[in-house]
Amino acid sequence: MRGLRSRSFGGSVWAVTLSLAACATSDAPTHSGTGDGPADSGSAEAAGGLADSATGQADSSSGGDADAATGQPDSGLSGKADTGTGHSDSGSSGDADTGTGQPDSGSSGETDTGTGQPDSGSGGQADTGTGQPDSGSSGKADSGSAHADGGVTGGKEGGTTEADAQAADGSVSIPGVNNPVLSGLFADPNVTVFDKTFYIYPTTDGFPGWGATTFSVFSSTNLVEWTNRGVILDVSTALKWATGHAWAPTVAYVGGNYYFYFSADQQIGVATSASPTGPFADALGHPLVSSQEYGVGSFDPYVFIDDDGSRYLYFGNSGLRVGKLNADMTSFSNTPANITPAGISGTVEGSAMFKRSGTYYLQWSEGDTNQPTYKVAYARAQSPLGPFTRLATILEQDPTLGILGPGGSTVLGIPARDEYYIVYHRFKIPGGDGTHRETCIDRLYFNSDGTIVPVKPTLEGLQATVQPP
Repeated sequence: MRGLRSRSFGGSVWAVTLSLAACATSDAPTHSGTGDGPADSGSAEAAGGLADSATGQADSSSGGDADAATGQPDSGLSGKADTGTGHSDSGSSGDADTGTGQPDSGSSGETDTGTGQPDSGSGGQADTGTGQPDSGSSGKADSGSAHADGGVTGGKEGGTTEADAQAADGSVSIPGVNNPVLSGLFADPNVTVFDKTFYIYPTTDGFPGWGATTFSVFSSTNLVEWTNRGVILDVSTALKWATGHAWAPTVAYVGGNYYFYFSADQQIGVATSASPTGPFADALGHPLVSSQEYGVGSFDPYVFIDDDGSRYLYFGNSGLRVGKLNADMTSFSNTPANITPAGISGTVEGSAMFKRSGTYYLQWSEGDTNQPTYKVAYARAQSPLGPFTRLATILEQDPTLGILGPGGSTVLGIPARDEYYIVYHRFKIPGGDGTHRETCIDRLYFNSDGTIVPVKPTLEGLQATVQPP
C-alpha cells in the first residue's frame, strides 16, 4: 500500500507509494489528476529543479476482518501476530458497532453530555447533538444536522450552510476538526480530479498483514466533505492471478477509459472502466509487473502523465523504478529504470510524482510503516526520470498532537491558482498503528526557490472548501 512501512510477506519486503500526476489532452474530461485531458493539477506546475533522492517505501495494506454491515475492516484486532508478516496486530477487541457497521474503537462511544462532542474513544456513533460522525462512524448525518444521510464522510459537522462565509474565490469557511477526511480506516490515498470532482482512491486498512481484498473510491466537490462511492474492485473475485493484499492504487484517464493500477499479492495489475467510480475489470488477466520482476518490491504504483502526453508508472519497495507506458497503458515501452534517489537511508516505498513550473518532484515514504517515525521525503529534477538526490523530509510525526506514522502521500496540484495539497495517512487517533490508519489532507507550500516547505500535519485539516479546477 502506498506509504506503508517495510513488510515481510512470504519472505519478501515490500512497500507502496501514491502520488498525484498531471495530464493534458483535448479529448479527455477536465481533471487535475492523472489522465490525458487538460493538465492534471498534480503536474505541469511551477517549481525549482534540483534532483532529489528517495526509495524503499513501506507497504500499507492491512489486515483485520471486514465489518459485515459495511465491508469496512474492524479496527479492533485480536492482538495475535500475523503469521504472514510477523507483525503483531493492535491487540484491541474492536467489535463492530451494530448501530453503524463501523469498527468499534474499543470504548463505549457515548457522547460527552457537557459538550455534545463525541467521546474520543467512542464506538463510532454519531453525536446526536451535532450530527458530527464519531471517529469510527459510518458517516451518517445526525438527524439534526444539515447533512442528508447519504454517506458523506469527514468534514464539518452539519455540512456547509448559507451562513458560512464565502470568499472571493468561491471557497466557504468550514472551521473545526476536518482531519481525518474519510470515515473509517484507509491508507495510501491517491488523490486526483476528473471533471471538476475530486477523488481519493485509498488502500482499505484495518486488516492483519495488510490483507484487504477490496478497493473503494471517495468523491468530493470541495476537498473537505467526502462521499464513499463504494467498492470498485474486489481482487478476491475479479483476478485469476491474485486473491488479496490489495494496496496503494493509482488512476489515470486516457482515451475514454480510466486505468486503475494497483498492488495485489505483491504484484502490480491494471484494470479499466468507463467511469472513475468503476466497476473496474482486470485488463490483462495477468500482472503488469510480477513479484520482484525488476529487482524491487512490486507494489505501490503511481501513474504520471506529463504535459507532452508521455505516461510513466513509478513503483517499488526497497528501491524505486519507473517505466514508460505504451499508448495502450497496459505495457511498457522500455525496461523500467532504477531511479532510487541518492542519499536515502532505510526502506523507501510509496513513490509519487508531480510537476510544478517545469520541475519534477519525486516524493516517497521512508522507514518502517509500523513505526511512528515513518515519514515522507522528496527530490527534484528536470526530467521525470531523474537523476534524483534526496533533499529533505517534508512530512513527519508530531507526537505533541498525537500524529504518528504519516506517509503514503500523494499531491494534488491546481496550477492555475498555484495551490497544492498533500493527502496522506497517519496512525488512527486514538489507538492506531501500522495497520490502523486514517486519511488526512493539509496544504503544501513552496519557498521562493521552489523547494518544499516542510508540512506541519494538523488535526484541523483544511478550514475552507476548495474549488475544483
